[in-house]
Amino acid sequence: MTTQIAIRLDERELAALDAEVAEGRAANRSEAVRRTIARLQREQRYRREEATLVELAGRHEAVYPELDDLLDLPRPPLD
Repeated sequence: MTTQIAIRLDERELAALDAEVAEGRAANRSEAVRRTIARLQREQRYRREEATLVELAGRHEAVYPELDDLLDLPRPPLD
């Protein structure tokens, strides 16, 4: 399902959307807006994941417990 919304943009914002279209990164203004929202969603997800990692580290919990055994592998001596 999609929902149509109306927004007001100033000239610089509209020019930025048009540049995305002119440079071939979006087929039209709507796609440029959707791509920007997708980038925003990724950034939000990364911030949530970062907060989780910081919380785990603060509690001294393993972030990737399945990789802990790699720390115990034999290592060649350094010269």
